Amino acid sequence: MASADRLHPSSARFKTIVDSELLEILDGIGSGGPNELDWSAFSLAWFRIVRRTVLGDRARNDVTLTKTLNDLRSRANWAFAASIDRHKLRQFQQQLGQYLRQPEEGSLIGRLPKGSDFDLESQVAQWLFAFDAGGIAVFRTLALLACHPSYWAKAVDEVKDPELQRPFTRNCLLEALRLWPTTPVILRELTEDIRSGDRTVARGTGVIIFAPFFHRDPELAYANRMEPSIWGPNDTLPTVGFVPFSAGAAICPAHNLVPAIASFAIGALLSQADITLLQPSLTVGDLPGTLNHFDIRLRLSRQRVGAGAPHAAAGFPPH
Repeated sequence: MASADRLHPSSARFKTIVDSELLEILDGIGSGGPNELDWSAFSLAWFRIVRRTVLGDRARNDVTLTKTLNDLRSRANWAFAASIDRHKLRQFQQQLGQYLRQPEEGSLIGRLPKGSDFDLESQVAQWLFAFDAGGIAVFRTLALLACHPSYWAKAVDEVKDPELQRPFTRNCLLEALRLWPTTPVILRELTEDIRSGDRTVARGTGVIIFAPFFHRDPELAYANRMEPSIWGPNDTLPTVGFVPFSAGAAICPAHNLVPAIASFAIGALLSQADITLLQPSLTVGDLPGTLNHFDIRLRLSRQRVGAGAPHAAAGFPPH
């Protein structure tokens, strides 16, 4: 599945999908009145991107599939407190099965091995819902960049380069994940005995890693502000506890794919629009510990010719 490739072999196709879906948002700019973008509107476009990327173009408008999966996920959040809705689970598996039986060329499922014995419906379901966190990170990154004109200008310059790899935009996304991790708790099991102080923690012990404890360590000069430069060419900084896509043997298989598609989405909007953060108010030198993506509202305006960065709105001092 090319999970180790910095750029997926189908990246050019995926970028075309991203551009075409976000064009619908961009086409509305200047049509009269302020053009505002909230999570509801952005997520509709994002999940069209996800369905086309994972399942192929014919899944573009299959909002029922996404809704059924979301319903199952909401129920699963109750763990053992709620029984499995087996009827809805079968319904989802049947919906997904129609794409798996005739995989579309160019889609992620089109790269699955033929005649596999794996439970493909369950595997692909994880791909689909994992992209949810990617969309949240994209939306938060846009909010961050709208508050940091100098970073915005650098990201816009990067978009002008035809190269598909966008390291700076990727680092901005990683900063959004550091500041507001979409997976705040990582569960692991010790593979060997560990000495901690005057005691030994035995092999096989379950460990809870609370990411914000490391991400917002007050001893870090940049703990509560955006600092893309800390990442450099790396997507993990294990010595300080930063592993936004996990690391080691249990690293997320999409640790390259999702940041690439996210970078395409950020670039598609930055290439055409100036974006102002309307809500919530963010203080760039002291960013809050949480940021509800449902609360984010952005104003889109047609990009001024020759402009490199938007004006900071009142309350959003430039970096």
